[in-house]
Amino acid sequence: MQFKQPEILYALILLLIPIIVHLFQLRRFKKVPFTNVEFLKTVTKQTRKSRVLKKWLVLATRLLMLAAIILAFAQPFTSENEEALTESETVIYLDNSFSMQAKGDRGELMRRAV
Repeated sequence: MQFKQPEILYALILLLIPIIVHLFQLRRFKKVPFTNVEFLKTVTKQTRKSRVLKKWLVLATRLLMLAAIILAFAQPFTSENEEALTESETVIYLDNSFSMQAKGDRGELMRRAV
């Protein structure tokens, strides 16, 4: 596979930005104690695992979407020359015009060509 604009692939480096933002989230939560804290701790332990998994899945989806957009702008294509090199076919072109029906010193030119 080749690209019409391979310099756009340098934009794949920009995929590091969402990863860095995800790993170093700047949001810090304040702890505010109130009644029935034990019940809430068990609830948060159960939901924390699903929340972490959801965050990682959202990050992976965003990265895949950004990578797909960048690859689309790079305009990938497959070269037809590779296919021509792999297959060994012989092609013979014959001129079927009126000039080939002319008679030469050894007969018709079309019969000599075939």
